[in-house]
Amino acid sequence: MPFKIGVYGSNIVESERALSLARQLGQALAERSCIVITGACSGMPYAVARAAFEHGAEVWGFTPALNLDEHRRAYPQDDVGIYHRLIYVPPGYHDLFGLAPTTPDRDWGARLKYRNVISTVNSDAGLIISGGWGTLNEFTNLIYEGKPIGVLVGSGGLADELPTWYPRLRKKTASPVLFEEDPTRLLSLVLQCLE
Repeated sequence: MPFKIGVYGSNIVESERALSLARQLGQALAERSCIVITGACSGMPYAVARAAFEHGAEVWGFTPALNLDEHRRAYPQDDVGIYHRLIYVPPGYHDLFGLAPTTPDRDWGARLKYRNVISTVNSDAGLIISGGWGTLNEFTNLIYEGKPIGVLVGSGGLADELPTWYPRLRKKTASPVLFEEDPTRLLSLVLQCLE
C-alpha cells in the first residue's frame, strides 16, 4: 500500500525558488509512488500536486468546498483534473458536531479547519513547504496525531521559521520533525520514519 503524504503550505506561490522546490518535491513523491494529499487549494501545495500528477502520482484533494461548483469558484485558476479524488466537506457538517450554522465568511473559515483536520488525519505523514497561519494549523494537527513531519527549509514562510521556533516548544509528541533543504532527501527521511 503506498504511503499517503500530505503536502501543506502557502496558498500563494512564495517565490521562483519555492516553485522550483515544489516541482522537485512533486517529482520525488511520484518517483516514490506516494499518494499526494493536499487541501485542494492554490499556491505551493497545488504546485507540488501538479508536478506529482504530471509524473504519474495519485493526488487527493481535501477541499473546504461543499461541491465541485463551489470548489471551482473558490479556486478558478486551478485544474481540478489533477485530482484522482476530490473530497468535499459533507453537507450539514454542522449537524455532525451539533454546531449552529454561522455567517458565510465564518462558515468558510470553519470548513477550512474541518478540511485541515480531515486531510491531516488521512495522511501517513506531512510535508511543510513555505506556509502561513493555515499551515501552522496543519502542522499542529500533525503533531497531535504523532505523524512524521518534513519541513522544506529554504521554501519561505513558516518552513523557514520552524527550525528556530520548534525546538523551543515543550509539548511532548511522537512526531519526528525533520528539517532539510533538499526536497528528495527530505522525502526519503520522512519515508524512513514510516518504513
